[in-house]
Amino acid sequence: MTDIPKPTLSGWINQAPFILIISPNFVWILISLFIYLNNPYDLSPDSYASQGPITYNFMVSRLPLWLTTTLGYFSFWHIALYFLNLAKRPYIAERTYNIDKVAHNVFWTTSGIVIWTAVENVFCYLWATGRLHYINDAASFGTYSGMLSFITAMMTVPLWRSFHFYFAHRFLHFTPLYQQVHSLHHRNTDIEPFSGLCMHPVEHLYYYSCVLPSLVFTCSPYAFLWNGVHLLLSPAASHSGYEDHFQSDAFHYMHHRYFECNYAGTDAAFMDIWFGTFRGNLDENQAGGPKPRDDAKSTLRIVPTKEFITYLSLSALSLAPWLYYSAMKKIISLEMAYAISLLAGFGPVFLSVVMSSAFQSRAATEKVSMSMFGNILHLSMGTIFCSAPVSYACWLCLNK
Repeated sequence: MTDIPKPTLSGWINQAPFILIISPNFVWILISLFIYLNNPYDLSPDSYASQGPITYNFMVSRLPLWLTTTLGYFSFWHIALYFLNLAKRPYIAERTYNIDKVAHNVFWTTSGIVIWTAVENVFCYLWATGRLHYINDAASFGTYSGMLSFITAMMTVPLWRSFHFYFAHRFLHFTPLYQQVHSLHHRNTDIEPFSGLCMHPVEHLYYYSCVLPSLVFTCSPYAFLWNGVHLLLSPAASHSGYEDHFQSDAFHYMHHRYFECNYAGTDAAFMDIWFGTFRGNLDENQAGGPKPRDDAKSTLRIVPTKEFITYLSLSALSLAPWLYYSAMKKIISLEMAYAISLLAGFGPVFLSVVMSSAFQSRAATEKVSMSMFGNILHLSMGTIFCSAPVSYACWLCLNK
């Protein structure tokens, strides 16, 4: 019930130089460096990466690494908290362990790891085929400009992640996108570690669009990998369900419990203050505040609805033309490349609007209260940060 101190922009800026030292980022960056140095990318002309943007050989070679790293890290937190009782203050004191919920979360987490590996495949293909420029390791470690770029990436990725997360999160709370996509993540009201990366495949696609800087700046592939490690690992402890450990996040716990508040990460929560969505405690009697949500019964035992299957299938189809033409490496017109790329990046958003209008069952249960200005602002920023990077990456793959 204690109020979380209201964060400020100046506080966020002041702590920026220390964000790799006095935060969990120190753990994640060590993991990212270990992976990058011990499992380097092969970007040679005859490598698996050069064969295509999504290939069996690349996926088989990289997927075990990401499955082991991510599931191992999430399992550490889950076992340490729920079996070894290394934390003593759960947000819900009389919690009943729910194996169905954990199985549900592990399933969609694994789906997200596969999708991340596919994103990695796309970027390695762009680098290996010269479609996207990068700074190689010889320059990164052997020149002053390369080292400066490398260190800049190390320092700024956590800051960029906070900024991107807020606007991508608000984008996913646009009512049609929430109903068709983000509601899967919100099935967890009392969160546990595996719920952190438990997302709809479309949400994973937009969540990983945080690698946008690697599309627009010439930098080391490490910047991309470090961003990816942050995306994969940081949700585990922030969704722990406990408040008394080094990486706990009461701020985000309240977002899952109350739904319409605390969209930013804890360190960048000044944005919630700016837009009037900050909530600093679990007092359910707060006048005019959001009310707690019922548990949505996260389980794999419930047969998916027709609405869920239809939207997921149509979203997959919106990516099908890009998958076909990029795999076949056929020469197509510039106009057709633009159309295919826009369909891949923006198709799931338009489909969510259509589906939410066509199905009125679950779609009417939870709606996001947002002003017209808020809708325009967050849809615009979400488009720039989520849909546009997906389309641009797809276009680069088709561009000869």
